[in-house]
Amino acid sequence: MKQYIVWHAKEPTFGFGEQPVFPEAYKRVAIVNSKGPDEVFRVTNHIDSDWTKNPEVALLMVKQARSTSVGDVVEELRPDGKKFLCDMVGWKEIA
Repeated sequence: MKQYIVWHAKEPTFGFGEQPVFPEAYKRVAIVNSKGPDEVFRVTNHIDSDWTKNPEVALLMVKQARSTSVGDVVEELRPDGKKFLCDMVGWKEIA
């Protein structure tokens, strides 16, 4: 199990238009205990209930967060942790 920081774009494009610049155009919304980005995506989406109440999630903001979507970033919480951009299908590792 690893920890991941979830970054949501401040002005999301959801895969349409120009990709926001990371990290300047993003805000940290949560830390998630997870096996990987796919599971982070699952537990940070409003599917059956408010994702901010999931036990794997430590919320970093006061307001209710939107679901993680295309264009958002998941970062391994460790020195030089990998960063993954949520793409239309799957994940793309970014620098």
